[in-house]
Amino acid sequence: MKPIGKLFEELAGENPLFSELKTRMLLMDWIGLVGPVIAGHTAVEKVENGIVHVVCDDSLWLTELSLQKDRILQILNEKAGRKIFRDMVFRRGKINGKVLG
Repeated sequence: MKPIGKLFEELAGENPLFSELKTRMLLMDWIGLVGPVIAGHTAVEKVENGIVHVVCDDSLWLTELSLQKDRILQILNEKAGRKIFRDMVFRRGKINGKVLG
C-alpha cells in the first residue's frame, strides 16, 4: 500500500486539478513558508502559470521581497517537491481588506 502523500504526488503529476489543489494547499501555509514577519506584511493574491502574485502592505516590503525573491522561490519549490513556481510578482495594495501603507 502506498502512503497517501506518494499517491497525492502521483495524482498531482497526472492531473492539473490535483496540481492546482497541491499549489493552493502549499500556499495556505504562507506563514510557515516565509515566516511571521514577512507574512505579516504580505499575502498571496493568486498563482497564474507558475507565477506567484504577492501583495505587500508597504513599498519598503515590496523592495525587500524583490531582493529575496530567489530564496523564497527556492523554498516554495522545495516544499512542493518539484519546480512548479517559476517567478514572483510583487505589488503594493490591501491585505485582508485593510488599506495599509
